[in-house]
Amino acid sequence: MSGPDSGDRAVDVALRLAEELFGFGSSGATPGWVRDRVRRYLEHQSYRSGLSMNQVARELIKDKTAVEQIVTSLRVGETRFYRDGSQWEAIERQLEKLFPADVELAVLSAGCSTGEEAYTMGMLLTAARRRFRVLGVDRSAEAIAVAREATYGREAARDIPPTWVERFCDEQNGRLRVGLLVRNAVEFEECDLVKRVPQGPFHIILFKNVLLYLTTQAGEQVAMRLANELEDGGLLFSAASEVLRLRGMGLEPFRLAPTVTALRPPKRRP
Repeated sequence: MSGPDSGDRAVDVALRLAEELFGFGSSGATPGWVRDRVRRYLEHQSYRSGLSMNQVARELIKDKTAVEQIVTSLRVGETRFYRDGSQWEAIERQLEKLFPADVELAVLSAGCSTGEEAYTMGMLLTAARRRFRVLGVDRSAEAIAVAREATYGREAARDIPPTWVERFCDEQNGRLRVGLLVRNAVEFEECDLVKRVPQGPFHIILFKNVLLYLTTQAGEQVAMRLANELEDGGLLFSAASEVLRLRGMGLEPFRLAPTVTALRPPKRRP
């Protein structure tokens, strides 16, 4: 097969396999940046093997590991501490009002990538003098290994409040490592959310930018399963751009600040 659209067809084949095997977004609704990355992968494999892009895509049918490598490579490239600062500020301001001071908080970072989000929550709760445990999960074993190592370049920490850096991080060879005070309360686990979600109950679930990768059906199932693992009064936080989609799935909005909306499970009817 050749022609101007042959590359698009090869990308469609690869994305259909990703959907069938891992619940990854369908080819018709996948964002352009995802299609571009898949295309680059296929082009690279085509160059290395001497096969056409369509032949490379068809070979993926025999190679589940290669499809998984594509999906793993498509994690959001930008991840850093204290990302979406207004959300963290709202959580910090409202924390005692939402959850009494004597409650030990259980937090889930669902799709935690390399751990910065989970550790940010650990720093926030330690600074607030709360008892807590944080669990970070991701389908990528490589990402989980980085999270457990807890060592990052200074650029990843550029948005952390300076007092947190001084209190919760140690410098090693020009890099920052999250200190034991926070690390001891944060755990990581390899987990494919499409196949299962961790058992709660959780007071806070962070579920940000995962929907980018999932089909509508898979995304709805994961979101509802996570919401059902919330403690009574618990909150799910998504990226701001995902709130409308999650509300459309039936989750109830809960406004913490003018620009920060969390979500709760649908109200149970008596």
